Amino acid sequence: MRLNNIIKFNLETRTKELKDQGKTLDEISEILSVESEQKITKSTVFRYFEAKDREAAQVIEKQDKLKARVVEAEISTIEYRMRGIEVLLNIAENGEHEHNRVKASLALKDSLDSLDSRLGKLSPTKNTQNNFFVNAPGAEPAKLRDRMKVYDAIFEEADES
Repeated sequence: MRLNNIIKFNLETRTKELKDQGKTLDEISEILSVESEQKITKSTVFRYFEAKDREAAQVIEKQDKLKARVVEAEISTIEYRMRGIEVLLNIAENGEHEHNRVKASLALKDSLDSLDSRLGKLSPTKNTQNNFFVNAPGAEPAKLRDRMKVYDAIFEEADES
């Protein structure tokens, strides 16, 4: 593809200035021809602006695709953490030995805190405070189930929008 004369003669800045002033393609081509002492046609000016518009559209499209990939990766990470939390919750509820339940509860607390920080990054409310205490061995699973319901509601809300 042939190099546009506006680019070839380094007239891009001046061309943009003239367009910003509201000049027509004919006027821009005449002014550029006089100032550069080179033949700049209306067609050259039109092709230059058309190429710039195409380039801008491609950049926007690439940015949108990149944003979509980032969001998909974030969702995938959250879903993976949710599955891990469910496994730990199951261990905490059904652990045969007390030390297994306590270890699972502590790991679950760390996982939930990690998920909270990830969701805080994605959601507008960052002043949410979650307190979790591992005091009563039989009480943790109920609190954790309630917390999981909140996360499920967040994901359902995100899926609907």
